[in-house]
Amino acid sequence: MVLFRHITLTKRRKSWLFTSLFVICLAFIMILDIKGSISLRNIRYGLSYLPEILFSINIEQIINRCRYASLEDQDIVHIELKTGPSSRLWEGFHVDQMKSLQGLLTGGSTKDRNVMTKVGTTFLPRLNATYRRLMKGLIVVFNDIAKQHNLKYFLYGGSLIGSYRHHGMIPWDDDVDIAVYEKHKSKLKAAFSSLPKTFKGIVANDRWKLIYPHLPLIREDISWSYPFLDISFFHLSSGYVYDADLPWADKGFSYKMCDVFPLVERPFWDMWLPVPRRTDVILKASYDIAMCVSLSYSHSQEKFLERSFSVSCDTLRDYYPFVERRTVNGTVEVEQLKFKHTIVHSITVKN
Repeated sequence: MVLFRHITLTKRRKSWLFTSLFVICLAFIMILDIKGSISLRNIRYGLSYLPEILFSINIEQIINRCRYASLEDQDIVHIELKTGPSSRLWEGFHVDQMKSLQGLLTGGSTKDRNVMTKVGTTFLPRLNATYRRLMKGLIVVFNDIAKQHNLKYFLYGGSLIGSYRHHGMIPWDDDVDIAVYEKHKSKLKAAFSSLPKTFKGIVANDRWKLIYPHLPLIREDISWSYPFLDISFFHLSSGYVYDADLPWADKGFSYKMCDVFPLVERPFWDMWLPVPRRTDVILKASYDIAMCVSLSYSHSQEKFLERSFSVSCDTLRDYYPFVERRTVNGTVEVEQLKFKHTIVHSITVKN
């Protein structure tokens, strides 16, 4: 009887101890969950990072919240501006850049001749000052109607590379690519109908266009002029963002929703345009941005080119501006657009 009573008391103590530990653990998890929510808010607005322990405990919760977040509730976050960009800086910079490119055009120095021998003229600028202004006009108008009609879009493809690596178009690119939320097609179509007469929206089966209708058509069998804004669409499925023009199985162009949203704004020439939150992750999934690739397709003629070259971007640093990055105190990343040894402008990104 004594032995039985002792065993019963021992079991009760163990049960009490187990219950106490369970309550303590539950309280601890609740505290972590509260901190996790705060961290989620920070990661949502790009202000902080999740400590490793919180990340491992709450990752599924964080992914799910991000996965099913409503696009309509997500505001675009602005990266802090340190200096520039300004139209004046850009115009002055383009003059200096064109002077530098005379070396490539004439093959003046030994280095210039070596570059020309390797890549020919494929890396020369495709847009002169007039076409650059026309292209900018299309971007400004689209950005305005996107804000007016609450359209979710971001820079995509080569234009996203350009913003990240050059703070503008890739210097030898000839079009601007954006991706619009597929469910906003009807809103975009309505926005097209309200455009001033100097602009026109082209609705097609796959990619849409924004053009200047008074400019001549590229060809008789094509219903748009050049330059144009190239509009792709993206859709969401199972927490991923997919290019609607490509098969879902194309892993190179499918991205985790948490890497894309909420959108932030980055420099593009002297403008600020929406891009995926983790632009570096998005680009590394699809491209090697340390390599500079010449055009394989001419949008001004709507035809494939005979050859495309790929060279290390270091080869072109004397001829075009490139962004350099450095981290300060582990919390702030400074991006400097440099042309040769001159800083065109800087921006500050808070991690």
